[in-house]
Amino acid sequence: MSAGTMRRFYVAMVMLVLIGMTAVTIRQMGWRLNLTESEPLGLYRMEPLHPGSLIMRGSQVEFCPPDAVTPERFPFYLRGNCPNGGMPMFKTVVGIPGDVIEVSHTEFKVNHRQFPYSGQMERSRQYFWVVLPHQSGTITLGPHQYWVYGSGARPEQAAQSFDSRYWGAVDESQIRQVAMRHLP
Repeated sequence: MSAGTMRRFYVAMVMLVLIGMTAVTIRQMGWRLNLTESEPLGLYRMEPLHPGSLIMRGSQVEFCPPDAVTPERFPFYLRGNCPNGGMPMFKTVVGIPGDVIEVSHTEFKVNHRQFPYSGQMERSRQYFWVVLPHQSGTITLGPHQYWVYGSGARPEQAAQSFDSRYWGAVDESQIRQVAMRHLP
């Protein structure tokens, strides 16, 4: 290996280390770059949820889904630091305590307001052998329950989001952070 090649290699390694350190620092400061299809793409500032914090309809939250939602059962759900062994999810709160949720295979409504692209899929599109569970009926959210929905990076992507349509309400204790979108 020539001296010039070695120098380029070391410069590249230093750059990779600096990029990694910068990414870790930005994350520790509460910033997240959302590149998933579940929510609009962009840069978000994450605020930890404290006792007494208000979670409002329309808030975007980071949460751990119910324990039955595991990477083993749903291979498209990545591993992470949630109690169920998976990664925290990022969705929009569309139902808050006291709201009435009506769920069917073709749609869901919150307080009689229908959400676009809210039908339920039979199977995962990526893992066609995975049959998805379904919610159905009328549910009144309890004092600390929230209904979450992946509103999509583009509206039609909401149909593919893995959210409360498939596993029900999220308890407030499962919500870790509330997001505020900054860019774009």
